[in-house]
Amino acid sequence: MATSDEPRFELVLDRTSDAAFILEPVEDRFLAASSAGCTMLGYSLEELLQTPVSRIHPGELPHLEGVLRTVLRKGHDSTTTLTCRTRSGTCLPTDTALWAFGDEGRVYLLVLVRDRSDHRGRGR
Repeated sequence: MATSDEPRFELVLDRTSDAAFILEPVEDRFLAASSAGCTMLGYSLEELLQTPVSRIHPGELPHLEGVLRTVLRKGHDSTTTLTCRTRSGTCLPTDTALWAFGDEGRVYLLVLVRDRSDHRGRGR
């Protein structure tokens, strides 16, 4: 996954049981994902690394861009209004927390996602 000029993010994500992702927002791409993240979205790691982040949020790109602007300005943000489209097409309501960090002049995001589908069902 990582090329010689990219940090080895998967070493960190391999140690979490949460749905976690490292994104490169300018390039609209996933750089790494935890096993739980891949499972939640229904992708293998290899498939997810070839999938643009925007494909996971196709109907809410203006909102996603606003969240990203806030994260890049403040360094972090969280939202309960984004959904994640799985490989099968299901849209999952989520709690999403994002943190920006840099490495050698590049900006990355650490994103932790919790599926709120059970919460939605209880509210009916």
